[in-house]
Amino acid sequence: MVMRYSLRSLCLMFVAFLVSFIAMLAILLRYPIMYGIDGPYYLIQMRHLLAEGILKYPDPPLTYYMLAPFYFLFPDKNIGLKVAVAFYGGLTSLILFTAFRRFSDLGGLTASLTFALSPFTLRLAEDFIKNYVSLIFPVIFIYILLNVRDRKKAAIYSSIIAIASALSHVLTFGVLALFSLLILILSLIRRSDDLVVKYASALAAITSMMILMISLFLFPQITGYDSFKLLSFLNQPFGRENNLMFRRIDFVGSICMGFAGIIYGLTHRSRPESLIPITSGISLILLNFPIIGHSWLFRFNLMGSILIPLIMASIMNGVERVSRPAMLMAVIGLMFMMMLPTIFALKPSITMRDYLELQKIIDYVPPGSTIVVPDTRLRYWVEALHEETYNIVKSLPHPPSQNLYLIIGKHHPPRGLPPGSKIVLEGDYIRIIKIR
Repeated sequence: MVMRYSLRSLCLMFVAFLVSFIAMLAILLRYPIMYGIDGPYYLIQMRHLLAEGILKYPDPPLTYYMLAPFYFLFPDKNIGLKVAVAFYGGLTSLILFTAFRRFSDLGGLTASLTFALSPFTLRLAEDFIKNYVSLIFPVIFIYILLNVRDRKKAAIYSSIIAIASALSHVLTFGVLALFSLLILILSLIRRSDDLVVKYASALAAITSMMILMISLFLFPQITGYDSFKLLSFLNQPFGRENNLMFRRIDFVGSICMGFAGIIYGLTHRSRPESLIPITSGISLILLNFPIIGHSWLFRFNLMGSILIPLIMASIMNGVERVSRPAMLMAVIGLMFMMMLPTIFALKPSITMRDYLELQKIIDYVPPGSTIVVPDTRLRYWVEALHEETYNIVKSLPHPPSQNLYLIIGKHHPPRGLPPGSKIVLEGDYIRIIKIR
């Protein structure tokens, strides 16, 4: 299918990419180090991937290969990964624009901007980088549904996208599987004559189920053992904290948007894209069901990053043409209001003062020593900075090795230390203790 773009459309495509890229990069570059708890984790994984060809920790590998060129090209690896995150965010915005541009340029712009300016998107990019980068795959799937007219090609492309999602992130994979299954069921119920939608959604759903079975029973390593997280959710969907729905309120907006998508789709049955908002709405409601456990609901709620733009773009395409610019301005204003508090909350898991203190571990611990760091958050940073200098482990080795040191957070008082242990650093952030 040959796409033709006017100069206006090309300019808006550029805007869609640039707004997302610049906004994300400007936010991430406020601090020189990686954001969030898992920020240093990505530095560790990328170092091992480029040096040894494998990841240190089991993970779906595809997103790391997507990040690799940026990590390799930039001398400052923190900046390299941040540029990569911003780039894939911009690319996802661009594909969203081209997916909905078939119906109107402003519909496409609405999809891209509500993705780029969403607080859910910013939250994903801060800490859950694999999840954020992998959103490009369900967006490509939406593009296929709306723009590819050859049934065979649509089916093949959709199957490939399902495989790519499985190799990138379990939650993205799960949402794509759910979305493709729902849209297939709805197309059959509503007796849609769009065979591309049926073929593409059927192949994506079938491929997803096959990958899930293979990863659960034959080769769990192909998804980095992530598929077992699905079993954990099915085993305990309500979490361990016995939380009531009233303890969480951040799901309310997503559920309201979900109902808006369903209502719009049901009242605009003649429109070719009407299945998209209905499916997105149902998915949003299911992912934000308020009795889901806190730890699950938090992550599921963030998937509104990609589902809400699909609903907003569909609604924009149903608005009278003369009213679309005003509606777009209103949407952008609303997204800015929601985004600003999130921006101020985004930051690394440690302060720059703490980071500088971690860099000075070399002044207190001889190279080649074994360092025990029980706290996972702290251990990621120690590994990211000193993995090539020390043997860094989670718990005390048995038997204890020579030159053995323990590093704990200053707020964790040392307990149960062997006789003869000696504090060698009482810092502002960490405490270093020589065990033997």
